[in-house]
Amino acid sequence: MVKLSTKTLKVGIIGAGTVAPAHVEAYKQIPWVELIGVADINETRAKDAAKKWGLPEDRAFTDYHQLLDLHPDAVSVCTWHKAHAPVTIDALNAGVNVLVEKPMAPTGDEAYSMYKAAQKNGKVLEVGFQSRYDSELTAAKKFVDAGFLGKPYFAEAVTLTQGARRRGIPGESFTKMDTAGGGAILDIGVYPLDSTLYLLGHPNPVSVSGFTYAAIGKNEQAVGVGAPTWGGTWEPKNFEVEDFAAAFIRFENDLVFQFKRSWAMHAETLGRPLILGTKGGLSLDPLTLYTDMNGYMVNIEPAHLPSSPDEESRWFYQKVYDFLVAVRDGTNPPIETKGIVKMHYIIDGIYLSSKLGQEVKINLPADLR
Repeated sequence: MVKLSTKTLKVGIIGAGTVAPAHVEAYKQIPWVELIGVADINETRAKDAAKKWGLPEDRAFTDYHQLLDLHPDAVSVCTWHKAHAPVTIDALNAGVNVLVEKPMAPTGDEAYSMYKAAQKNGKVLEVGFQSRYDSELTAAKKFVDAGFLGKPYFAEAVTLTQGARRRGIPGESFTKMDTAGGGAILDIGVYPLDSTLYLLGHPNPVSVSGFTYAAIGKNEQAVGVGAPTWGGTWEPKNFEVEDFAAAFIRFENDLVFQFKRSWAMHAETLGRPLILGTKGGLSLDPLTLYTDMNGYMVNIEPAHLPSSPDEESRWFYQKVYDFLVAVRDGTNPPIETKGIVKMHYIIDGIYLSSKLGQEVKINLPADLR
């Protein structure tokens, strides 16, 4: 049995933008955690964050290496996407455990380097998919693992309908290649991809035929009254990434799935998540199991799933708490990174396939298979 440590964990925040306050709020709810500093390349933002979070001004840094020099036990990496890999690798090499926001990195090779750095240094690396704590997803995973679907052969990875965005393009750090590395796939497409791969047990991908498009992001008329924003209003003239993506992905053992995700579209929904198997199928939103019983086709829905008005806040807190428990106790976090690295090689394939206009093979490093 692992002996639980009673020491206070010292944590820091790297990147004080939109998502960082949620990390701080979670950390402050845990009595055995001490926030010791914040780093952001914008000096004003770093100092404002330190003041708001009750830190002395000399604990606000523009160079994250100065924060690492304080020897925190863990850091949250909340920078823009392109900085996730270098910052995370530097922290791991400095002996610091890392909770990095999704996406893990813009490319598979960068994600793989992060994964290997965590292994080399014996540190915890967790990618912040609070969606893993969704009550429907948790129940669906139990149905799949219990064998109710038999052998899965087809899946459709789309957002839940309540998360669909008819118009929801975020601010410029998400829409410029030099800060984001990609668009809707990396920002929110990773959620349905991760959830579907998690349900399926992270199978090995073989090939992908992908398509990406900027249908609305470059349209000046699309930014107007009633057009909600995420993290700031986007500038169509500076829009450099995709706002829509679709793909058909082949895996080993006769399994395929379709993927669709959009920041903006002329529709209300792209459909429901779906898995088909030889004994049954399931869909989400609401969670429904389709199977045969006593010669009849039946639909089964859970009578009750735990939920609350602040469910997403609870998910966020839980991912932070579980990460810190793994750091404290020397255990593995429930959100492991190997399958997420595989996902990023699939995303590489979607972008490459779209660029070439043809199906491409996916070649995983041997130790990911």
